[in-house]
Amino acid sequence: MIDTKLLILEGLPATGKTTISQFLQMQLERNGRSVHWFHEVADPHPTIFIPDGLSLDEQYKRLATEKWASFAERALSNPNDIYIFDSAVFQFPIFWFLLNNAPNTDLQDFVRGICNIAAPLKPCLLYLYREDTEASIDYLEKDRGTQDLANFWERDRAMPYYQDKPAGAEGFKQFLQDYARTAEGLFDAAPCQKAAFQIFGDDWTCCKNEMLSFLEIERRPSPVSLPPGGVYRNDALNFEITVDGLSMIDPTGCTRALIPKSCNEFYVERLPAVLRFDHTKQITIAGSQIVEPWTTTGTVYKK
Repeated sequence: MIDTKLLILEGLPATGKTTISQFLQMQLERNGRSVHWFHEVADPHPTIFIPDGLSLDEQYKRLATEKWASFAERALSNPNDIYIFDSAVFQFPIFWFLLNNAPNTDLQDFVRGICNIAAPLKPCLLYLYREDTEASIDYLEKDRGTQDLANFWERDRAMPYYQDKPAGAEGFKQFLQDYARTAEGLFDAAPCQKAAFQIFGDDWTCCKNEMLSFLEIERRPSPVSLPPGGVYRNDALNFEITVDGLSMIDPTGCTRALIPKSCNEFYVERLPAVLRFDHTKQITIAGSQIVEPWTTTGTVYKK
């Protein structure tokens, strides 16, 4: 593998950052590496700082950079570990700065400062894109629905950016156009090793192959294993997990694929959580947790 301790995946929403992050985690672990993948909604997240009301001020910049400095120090103390971040360097800062109509030079300086803090980790920036921004926005709308786009506008409608923009989904689409132009400029200026990978429709196969080649990671197959099926419950939390072959229904009702990690551990599709089958009648949640409470590390579900 190339010399890096930190892989940073960025790109517009729905360009496959989560899909590729998990793929890289699995391939690195199959190659014997110790990997920590922090999803963009990891709870807690080691670097993302979300201010109240999406406000942007000097305190935000100071606290965000302090979190990065603390993370970099901890990561350096674990020389054999590799970290994967998605949406942690571009996406959140772009939202805060654009929504507050901050000068682009302020955002560039902020991101450059983050890259300088992370420099001892020899970060590698992997940027995902489609040939034209409209194609990415169209894919996002088809994948998540027009209402989902409108919800972003509704959440942020009071911010300075939207005061002269269309209402609803159309306003958020315009935001995404500005997001894409801003991200491309940040990628070009990023002072670290980096590569851009084009996405074709909803097929990430070519991108995965190109990325493995660039990172010098050997592709290894998944182990063959099946988890014990059934319904597992945590009565205290009133959560239920249903396992059927290499598929699960999580407590929110979402169906997700299970990918074997070992004979008794299974990655959960598009999440950093892992289901560990301690025996045929108990699951313990391992991996990293996100804001959904059912993923809390150490939570036990029993038949």
